[in-house]
Amino acid sequence: MMSGLHSWLLDKSTSDTYMFIKRLSANDTGATGGHQVGIYIPSGIVEHLFPSINHTRDLNPSVTLNAHTSSHSCPDTEARAVYYNSRFFGKTRNEKRITRWGGGRNPLQDPENTGALALLAFDHRQGADSQFVDIWVCHDAEEEDIVESSLGEIVPGSLVYGPANEILGGLALKEPVSSEYRLPEEWRTHFPSGKEIIEYAAAHYSPNVVGPDKQLIERRRVEYEIFLLVEEMHVLGMVQSGFDSVNEFIALANSVSNRRKSRAGKSLELHLEQLFNEHGLTTFETQAVTEGNKKPDFLFPSAQAYHDEAFPEQKLRMLAVKTTCKDRWRQILNEADRIQDIYLFTLQEGVSVAQFQEMQQERVRLVVPISLHDKYPKTVREYLISLETFIDETKALYVDETKALYVE
Repeated sequence: MMSGLHSWLLDKSTSDTYMFIKRLSANDTGATGGHQVGIYIPSGIVEHLFPSINHTRDLNPSVTLNAHTSSHSCPDTEARAVYYNSRFFGKTRNEKRITRWGGGRNPLQDPENTGALALLAFDHRQGADSQFVDIWVCHDAEEEDIVESSLGEIVPGSLVYGPANEILGGLALKEPVSSEYRLPEEWRTHFPSGKEIIEYAAAHYSPNVVGPDKQLIERRRVEYEIFLLVEEMHVLGMVQSGFDSVNEFIALANSVSNRRKSRAGKSLELHLEQLFNEHGLTTFETQAVTEGNKKPDFLFPSAQAYHDEAFPEQKLRMLAVKTTCKDRWRQILNEADRIQDIYLFTLQEGVSVAQFQEMQQERVRLVVPISLHDKYPKTVREYLISLETFIDETKALYVDETKALYVE
């Protein structure tokens, strides 16, 4: 399977291919049981790929294209790009969609693929309608790592799109960012660490956003925008001036992707640590060592308490942090043997009902920002814990004597 994806990516890495990449949400796959039919692709991209439907002369103009799936064996389908323009004909709709992906037989519409990374490679020539799309839905974390090693982490809800040769070269700049930030001058010569960016970002958070759930989403957004601006400052000039050799290009692409990966891994933990402290949850340790040299992301109240057999187990808690959890949630099951209920913080936009039941059997409890709860199947929502609830419940576990005893 590994070599299959590698060769597929090499094959697609041309200027005649337009690549669209996202993580499938529960709405995309149908796991929420909503009315959306198929994967959400923004209207502007549909318009770019199918210019002939961009008019209001007729009601709902459309074109068809052949959709082939390379990652899974399933029949090709005739997908349809359509401009639902009834607003210009006395009704309300005004959106462009691609539909008819083949229903449940296609991996794009399999609820079990909620959270998976999906790549859609459209044949594309400027000004002409695309007539063919080739689909790859990643099977597992290993395949996702192949993609993210050149693109950096693809966070749930974000989109990566553009000419495939630019995207897969690892130099695609993500969505454009407003430049209301005045970046420190020294960042031109030295690429700041994640911690430095977050410290700088703190001055730009909106004071009107209250509560840890909303604050986390807002702060990640601000910090990511700043990161992209710094990246642009460092990379754009080099890209525009061209490369003397392929090796020079590859070296730059590698340094960009390594930076994106290391930022992505640490960013969420740094934001959570900051929010815990701000909201009065100070009894925790990060990267504390448990059995077999394991290191849970957050251990409550401390490593010292964890290793003290006299400390009551029901007062120990751990929180693992994963931006996406589809295949990765099992990695956290053995990080702390004394702890029965494992809390997992994620930004994934939904899980399938079947996967959630597996998590429950393993006593994994999902902590998810409240604004993402409605992206989960209805039957799952009541079990989700908001960040605010997690903070309040965990604070309540530790009364003053615990703090005095175990936290320095």
